[in-house]
Amino acid sequence: MCKGSIKVVLVGNPNTGKTSLLNSLTGMRLHVGNWPGKTVEKKEGYFDYKGYDFTVVDLPGTYSIAPYSEEERVTYAYLRGELSEDECASAACHGGGGRRLRRIRCGCHESGQCPPAGMGPWTEVIVQTIDVNALERNLLMTMELLALGKRVVLAFNFNREAKRRGITFDMEAIARILQVPVVSIEANRGENKEALLDMIIATADKPVHTPDYLPRLLKENGEIHHDDTLQFFKEWIRPYYQTEKSRHHTERIDAFLLNRYTAFPVFLLAMFLMFAATFTISTPIVDLIDACFGALGEAAARLRLPDILKSLLTEGIIGGVGSVISFAPLIFILFFMIAFFEDSGYLGRTVVLIDRLFQKFGISGQSFIPMILGFGCNVPAIMAIRTIKSRKERLIGIMVNSFMSCGARLPVYALFCSIFFPKNAVWVIMLLYLAGIVVAFAASRVLSMIIPDDEQASLIIELPPYRVPYIGNMVKHAWFHTKEFIKRAGTIILGSVIIIWALASLPLGVEYGSEQSLIGSIGKLIAPLFGPLGFGDWTYAIALIFGFVAKEVIIGTLATIHGGGEEVLATILPNSISPLGALAFLFFVLLYVPCVATVAVIQKETGKWQYALVQIGMNLTVAWLVAWLVYHGGKLLGF
Repeated sequence: MCKGSIKVVLVGNPNTGKTSLLNSLTGMRLHVGNWPGKTVEKKEGYFDYKGYDFTVVDLPGTYSIAPYSEEERVTYAYLRGELSEDECASAACHGGGGRRLRRIRCGCHESGQCPPAGMGPWTEVIVQTIDVNALERNLLMTMELLALGKRVVLAFNFNREAKRRGITFDMEAIARILQVPVVSIEANRGENKEALLDMIIATADKPVHTPDYLPRLLKENGEIHHDDTLQFFKEWIRPYYQTEKSRHHTERIDAFLLNRYTAFPVFLLAMFLMFAATFTISTPIVDLIDACFGALGEAAARLRLPDILKSLLTEGIIGGVGSVISFAPLIFILFFMIAFFEDSGYLGRTVVLIDRLFQKFGISGQSFIPMILGFGCNVPAIMAIRTIKSRKERLIGIMVNSFMSCGARLPVYALFCSIFFPKNAVWVIMLLYLAGIVVAFAASRVLSMIIPDDEQASLIIELPPYRVPYIGNMVKHAWFHTKEFIKRAGTIILGSVIIIWALASLPLGVEYGSEQSLIGSIGKLIAPLFGPLGFGDWTYAIALIFGFVAKEVIIGTLATIHGGGEEVLATILPNSISPLGALAFLFFVLLYVPCVATVAVIQKETGKWQYALVQIGMNLTVAWLVAWLVYHGGKLLGF
């Protein structure tokens, strides 16, 4: 029997643990990050608890109810009830990778057993996540929420960190003074979530309460007077909230990491360690998986099947898909390392490192976080650009983000580096990632001179505190992206390699994967475009074409054409391309057209297909020119 429906709306300042709390309450696996602005859309999750049907909405983080940036407008419109049902549905977020969340409802919605209450067929309760390490700033939003006439529950988060920092407070006294229920939680660990849910139910059963001190803090227009609110905090809350007296370790660490002499060497060292760990740890596992698929292919070759089916199974499915799946450990370790730098608080500080340099390019350092996110996937990285207030910066950020090397390109780098540069693989991969950053900088400079200014670029950002990364979140983050990688291997990549196999097998009677096949004819038609770049063999042209679907398909294409996995490719590829040509090929893969999903999100975020088409043309032109410079520059240097 359903006792009722409760809508929990999670609000709060950026980086206060809202998404962690949503994951904890609903069992979802949305990625969280230790920097402001991680959430840029409204997210929803659903569950049942003690007979109540819960809908949980995670709104983008904002310091105030007043809207300034794109993500703050979502919060503003939702809290004031200015979103229509269709707009609410379209704003509902995706559980990562563009996947729409499934709406889970209990049967009482259809039977009508849950009576209307509050704002609709549910009772709405606002849960504000509060970082107790910055209580004063967080409580400014609390007063704004109370002024809207909302049921409010405060979730005090990061209590362990506050204890380490020497911060002490009397939560019961603060709750009594504020006349608002308060619950202590640790969102990333799921601690005290039952107590929070019990408090939400209790609050939902009561009428909206307006604290008696609130009218004194309101302006004539009904908005909060910030100066009076700060004075209220000083007089009434401060006696029950004591901060540390000594200089915190964050400032001491920043004095070294953000120092003008050590900042960039430390950043380069961090990148090197990330790629070294990724490549070194994953290589034995990748080789083992590749060997397993090799043995599976040999076993399949001994099956009594028609030749055409045997070819599809061994050269197409096992050879093509297996060569991609074998790099799953590489993806897992890469995203595990990225999550480490995110959760530790270091990644958010790269914005400060780069801001002064970015100002010379006509944009602010705030554009750098979406660039770094592009190391994982360009799709969410481009969506994160919404947090930038300047339209000019948003457009530049969208156009240059595809130059950042996404995780899907890494298996291509790993394959070619293991074959052509086995002793310097880490350095070559790091060079590619740094080259992507440099090209993005240069493109930003050019675009900043073309796109008209709309407002002065500036950087205002709150540096997240340093935190010990929670290994559970890091594993979840890494596994989510690895699972998506494997899922693509079983769907998009499988479909692609079957098409490639068919083109390599037709017309009937020709040698499989030869120049006389359909795929060979197509490849020979395009290959001359890449001859000046050092990889004029038609197989690379075909691989680049199918790489537009997904960059992992480049490996699958080569493996399918040559009928084997990494071991076979290690024998065949050096016969058709030199090490210098392989390096030029990797630079082309780094910079040429993004995948079809990225092109689609570019169109969605800009609202025009023209920008997506310009993006494709720009990337192809830049990739061709850079690859030409790499190849011919290397020849001049004697390589």
